[in-house]
Amino acid sequence: MNPTHMHRATPRVTASNWTEYRACADTDPDVFTDDDKRVQAFAKDICALCPVRSFCLQFAIDTNTQHGVYGGLDPDERDELLGKRRLPGHGHQGNPEPMWQQILRVPERREKLLDLHARGWSAGRIAGALHTNVQTINRVFSALDEQAQLAASLAEVA
Repeated sequence: MNPTHMHRATPRVTASNWTEYRACADTDPDVFTDDDKRVQAFAKDICALCPVRSFCLQFAIDTNTQHGVYGGLDPDERDELLGKRRLPGHGHQGNPEPMWQQILRVPERREKLLDLHARGWSAGRIAGALHTNVQTINRVFSALDEQAQLAASLAEVA
């Protein structure tokens, strides 16, 4: 037996770095927030193969996330798991706004994201610090890029 195999360290997955090990890292984030049951089934298939599924589910529960598929469960399934009941016709309680929009809208969260990015943090580390996932962070960066391009275009016109 080769001795180098015996001493190889296994990465330690924690509540702060789990997003770096997601099976969905290369999947369009919209797949996980679509209301279409067929799209949700596709998202759940990805979750079924994920090595950090339990961390993802725990994140959704801890943050009372009321939208999207996390850890292989949609909001209704998470509520059922927790023994919560929804009133018919009232939909999801909590904030239905996507997380990436919340980060852009809440100045403290936006500034924290920009500060960590300026420090050279990876999207995975930023996601952990903001208690979200890499897809959300990448979505925020895309929105910020679009805003910068729009501002540049408006400046050229003026």
